[in-house]
Amino acid sequence: MAEPIKLENLRDLISMGAVKTATILGQKGGFAVLASTGLQERILANKVGQVKMFATTDTAVKELARLGLSSFLVDISHYEKGLLRAPRTDVTERAKRAAAALEHEQWFRAQVDEAIQQEESGVATLHAHDDVWAEVKKATAATLARRNTGPAARAPRNTAAPSRGRKKGL
Repeated sequence: MAEPIKLENLRDLISMGAVKTATILGQKGGFAVLASTGLQERILANKVGQVKMFATTDTAVKELARLGLSSFLVDISHYEKGLLRAPRTDVTERAKRAAAALEHEQWFRAQVDEAIQQEESGVATLHAHDDVWAEVKKATAATLARRNTGPAARAPRNTAAPSRGRKKGL
């Protein structure tokens, strides 16, 4: 088995020209990087010394390019599709809520900007507070009146309050 090498050490070897070839190796769930320095092969390791796995060949290619390698091999003969880590549904939900909040904020800011532009250009129609409040009260009263004359209003209602706890006298 190849001896592990950390990213910083591999970068140094590449900059010195000691790395002859590198191979992106397909593994179960991802890809590892194997570097050859003459007779010795070294596998790229993470900070704790375990094999550094990449989810896609693209991420492995980008890392090798960032390290200064422009030519390497890709071996997918042992690749097995799978996930490197379990999906984080909590992160997904948090990201969805953040995206929805951002979208709402952008919409709201656009509405405010539009209102300010209308006000500045004299196109905006201003309404007195008391007039708006009177309209709200009128609309609320109309809605309540419709509800009270509908079929649900004519049905008998059970007005007895639900009992809680023990009945008296037991």
